[in-house]
Amino acid sequence: MTEPQTPADAPSDGLWRWLVGGLAAGGIILGLLIGAYAIGFHHGRHPSRVADTPPAPQTTRGVTTTSSTPSPAAGSVPVTAALVARGERLYESDGCSACHSMTGSVGVGPSFKGLPGSSVALSNGQTIMADDTYLEQSITDPDAQIVKGYRAGVMPAAIAAYDLGMKPDDIRALVAFIKSAK
Repeated sequence: MTEPQTPADAPSDGLWRWLVGGLAAGGIILGLLIGAYAIGFHHGRHPSRVADTPPAPQTTRGVTTTSSTPSPAAGSVPVTAALVARGERLYESDGCSACHSMTGSVGVGPSFKGLPGSSVALSNGQTIMADDTYLEQSITDPDAQIVKGYRAGVMPAAIAAYDLGMKPDDIRALVAFIKSAK
């Protein structure tokens, strides 16, 4: 029969706690890394799926047309139901909704509710009109004009994987969706 262990023979209680704590922390870190990879994989690989959807024909007074819309640099983006729907899908799938609300609630980025046509106070003290040009530039070069109360550098890092500068159709769709947020 074995004799009971004395405290000197027993494993150290501190070592046991350290081992369990290290394993738990490692499990948490591994879970976070897997989650970050899954989010990065989703956001980095699938945004073009929505962008490849062609815009639906536009109906005006009973006549169906498929006229092309001007490039973002050409001026105002016409708002059609198909373009708004595509912009809404991009807003959800590209993660815009994580930072920009449609309800007016405060988030990491400014809310889109009531934004189009409104006056926007910038961090440099200027006030500008949120027209199509402002909205387009805010998507393609988000640090060009920072809204007062928000930080530079957040959005460029969040949208880098989407390469929106090379996707004018996506920009038009997002602007159309933002313009629909009244």
